[in-house]
Amino acid sequence: MADDGSVLAAMQTLADGEWVDLSHTLEEGIPSVPTHARYGHTLYQSYERGDTACHYRLTLGEHTGTHIDAPLHFIPDGDAHYDVATIPIDRLAGRAATIDVSDHGPQETVPVDRIEAWESEHGAIQEGDRVLFRFGWDRYWDTGEKGQQYLDGWPGLSGEAAEYLTDAGVTVVGCDTLAIDASGEDEFPAHYELLGNETYIVENLTNLEELSPFSLLFTVPLKVEDGSGSPIRAFAVVD
Repeated sequence: MADDGSVLAAMQTLADGEWVDLSHTLEEGIPSVPTHARYGHTLYQSYERGDTACHYRLTLGEHTGTHIDAPLHFIPDGDAHYDVATIPIDRLAGRAATIDVSDHGPQETVPVDRIEAWESEHGAIQEGDRVLFRFGWDRYWDTGEKGQQYLDGWPGLSGEAAEYLTDAGVTVVGCDTLAIDASGEDEFPAHYELLGNETYIVENLTNLEELSPFSLLFTVPLKVEDGSGSPIRAFAVVD
């Protein structure tokens, strides 16, 4: 349990820090995995129709837009923290390391030595940390045909690098690409390694270039029973 001093320090960081929105806006036509549900926004009540309130119906998948993956997404049998509703919330907020790998080209994967080099410069990734990979792929995010490039050839994390992070006890791994495994990777080594060790995955992030090497990250999902994932409003506080 945190003492009063650490709580006050955290409150001061929130009060004095710069808040950075890491989520894409949900709107019709945004990129999505071809086999996933498309986002829809349908007007049900409106002032123009004489209604006293405005109300839309949302149609979306668990992995729409900026979202989190729970183990259920890839692991057929799990333990206590298996679906999105049972993820402990203390694992979804805390210190995050942001590693710039924007020099990686299409379908390239981040190796272990790239993480080790970052640690040599900025400090060790510790148990309980979160790690974000900035590929710069969010520059391709758009609606309709303009967003097609976002769905083609994105880079990702190697299986060995994923194992390095689970060995370190990382709680969340995030990226600004469609998926943590690179495009064309049919065996999904990063997904299986991370989710199989209850390291949750956050995908389709944006604005990671605005983060410092370490920041305070929040990635809290909807509490969906038997949910394999959930859209989130991800944000960070930079000191």
